[in-house]
This record gives sequence, structure tokens and C-alpha cells, in this order.
Amino acid sequence: MRSVLALIRKEYRLFLSDKVAVGFTFVIPILLILLWGSIFGNADSGPKNITLAFLNQSSARIATRLEKVLDTTRTFSLVRTYEDENGNKIPFDTNSIREYVRRGSAAAALVIPADAYTDTSRGLRLKFYYDPRNDLETQVIQGILQQTVMMQLPEVFLESTKRTAEQRLGLDSGSAFNKEISRTVSKYFHVDMQKVLKFRLDDTTSPFGGNSSGAKNFFGNILRLEKEQLVGKEVANPWATRSVGGWAMMFLLFVLTGAAGSVFEEKQSGVVLRILAAPVTRVQVLWSKYLFHISLGVIQLIVLFIAGASLFKIDIISNAFNLLLVMLAASTACSAFGMLLAAVCTTPGQARGLGTLLILAMSSIGGAWFPVSFMPPFFQTLSHASIVYWAMEGFLQVLWRGAGTVEILPQLGVLLAISAAVTLVTVWRFQQGHML
Repeated sequence: MRSVLALIRKEYRLFLSDKVAVGFTFVIPILLILLWGSIFGNADSGPKNITLAFLNQSSARIATRLEKVLDTTRTFSLVRTYEDENGNKIPFDTNSIREYVRRGSAAAALVIPADAYTDTSRGLRLKFYYDPRNDLETQVIQGILQQTVMMQLPEVFLESTKRTAEQRLGLDSGSAFNKEISRTVSKYFHVDMQKVLKFRLDDTTSPFGGNSSGAKNFFGNILRLEKEQLVGKEVANPWATRSVGGWAMMFLLFVLTGAAGSVFEEKQSGVVLRILAAPVTRVQVLWSKYLFHISLGVIQLIVLFIAGASLFKIDIISNAFNLLLVMLAASTACSAFGMLLAAVCTTPGQARGLGTLLILAMSSIGGAWFPVSFMPPFFQTLSHASIVYWAMEGFLQVLWRGAGTVEILPQLGVLLAISAAVTLVTVWRFQQGHML
């Protein structure tokens, strides 16, 4: 038993001798708890500052009030203009607001048409255009939007009740009915209005409808939200097409981070010294590892996307060239990230700990697990520093929107810029003789 205890003490001495690795062992869970707690801690208050393209073409009072409410809510950030080629801000019209959503500048758009509510309307008519590139986000937007609108419709409900009664019962009988309802409600203010109208709305002989669905149809006419999906209607498997990029990036980061750890193994085993004894330079050794990791990353992404195409019918053929460009840029950025870990860390334990922390952080705030719009504003801004965010944007542009090369240049540019900046740090450390 003493021998076993002595060996255990030896293991602890070796573990505690690497102070940085010990720190990562305990700091990583705390930092991730802090990160996810900050993100999910605002779940009760709901998402904030979701970009919603907005166009109000109606002069009705209810339309003005609805615009004011949406403009002051924390959930939505209304956008009423777009920028032309010269950078001028142009107010939306029906066509431009649809194009704004179609090209991915906003997840959804709400249009209040000129005839949204007229003197003869029985309800409020709205148009909702959306791009379900993230289905969860789209459902949340629709749900909150409908809830917000319905809270502003008491007068529309009452007016629709009056107009329906006059239409179904005739002008005289309908007016009498409305007067009696108003008198009763005024007399018994605490009485539930549904109880007053239930015998007419649910009865199969009700003048509001000839069957039990009359009440449902009646209330459905209060708000007519005309929905139109602008992007992704032809995608065979929307969920898999939206998700494959994020998961592929997370696994790619883990693989390339592990591959970068081979630098430590080669140093400890003496392989580096034998390589340097050959007619090669340190620069050649560095770039061979860099290019190997890039090619390995591209191969992994190709295999993952082929698997997705086989299992979930993801279309990777029709836009294969641009998909390959995003793969190459993403693999380059991930390879640079892995080599950076090898450059700044001194032991494999440090590289694994720091790599795990950064990969999980980038995946969570980059949109691989849940919509970026669900995060607090600070993390929404921070997400733009994540490799995962820009790679996912590139994959979505290609697979979901069918974007061309010019349209994915921003994503490619950011990924390559991150790669260049990270590589400069790696080369600087390399010149100091840290890596090899």
C-alpha cells in the first residue's frame, strides 16, 4: 500500500509542477460556467436587439401605435432603410425590403400595408417575410411579434365584433346586439367577456359560423399575418443544412488543435533534432506543418460534408466551388489557431487546456449551438471575433442562400485576415526558437 501511495504522491507532484496546466484544469470550468451563465441568465427576459426590417404604409391609428410599440421594445431593433451602392440610406419599399431579407441582412421583415386596417376591415392585416436560416430564431421572432401585436388589438377586437354582428345579423339587429353587449359589459364590468359571447361563438347555430370552428375563425380574422418564406424553400433538409457547418467547425478545431500538439511530442522524442540534421531549414519545417494541417482540415470538412449529403440530402454539388473556398479559408484559420497554441504554450497539458477553453467558447458564442441573437449584446459583438461565426456565415451563404464568390468575399476575407494575424504571432514565437 505504501508503494501505491508513493506513486500517487509522485503523480500529484508531476501534475502540480505544471502550474499553467493546473490552472486550466480548474479555471476552464469556472470560465465556461461564467460564459454560459451570462448567456442563459437572460433567458427569462428573452432575446434582445433582433434586427427586424420594417415598413409602415398605413395611416391608420393602430398602425402608428404598433410601430411605436415595436420601436421601443427591447426584443427588436427596427431597420427602415437600406444602403445603396453609394452608401446612401434609402427608405424601404415593398421590393427592397424583401431583397433585404433575401440577401441575409435581416432574419425577417414586417410590412404594414396601406390597407392594413380600413373603415370596412374586420381585422388587422400584416405581411411577414422571413428567412429561416435559423429556425429557432424565426419561431421566436414570430411568436414575440404576434404576442406584441395582439396586445395592441383590443379596439380592433371590439370594432371587429361590432362589424361582424352587423354583417351577420343585419344593420338593425346587429346594432341592437352591440348596444346590448355594451350595456351589459358596462353594468357588469367584472364579468368575463368570453362568457357573454360564448353562447354565440360556440353554438353550431351561431350567426358567426355554421360549425364549432366559428370562434376560431372569428378570432383568426382579428389578426391576419400573411407569411412568406423568401429563402431556403428549395432546400431538401433545412435543419441539417443549417447545422452541418457549425458542428463541422467545432470538430475541425479539436482535430487540428490535437494535431498541433504533435510539435511537443516531436520535441520530447528528439524527432525535431533528427529533422533539423537533414538538409531542411526551420522555416521549411514550420510551413510543412502548417500546410499539412490545412490539407488535413480540408479533407476532414470534405468527408463531413459528403457524409451530410449522403445521410441528410444536403446539396453540396450545385455550389461546390464556393463551398470549397469556404472550406479552405476555414481550415486555414483553424490551422493557424492550432499552431498558435503550440507557439504560446510550453507543455501539451497547457495546449489541451487552453485549446478546450477557446474551442468551446468560440463554438458557443459563434452560433454553433444556438442563435447569436439570443445572447446579451456584449456577446453578440464578441461573437464576431470567433472563427466559428465567420465560417458558419460562409457555409450558410453557400449552402442555404446559394451565394456566389463575390457574395462570400466578406466571410473569406475575415477568415484569411484572422489567419494572417495569428500566423504573425506564431512566426514571431518561432523566430525566438520557442517551437522547434
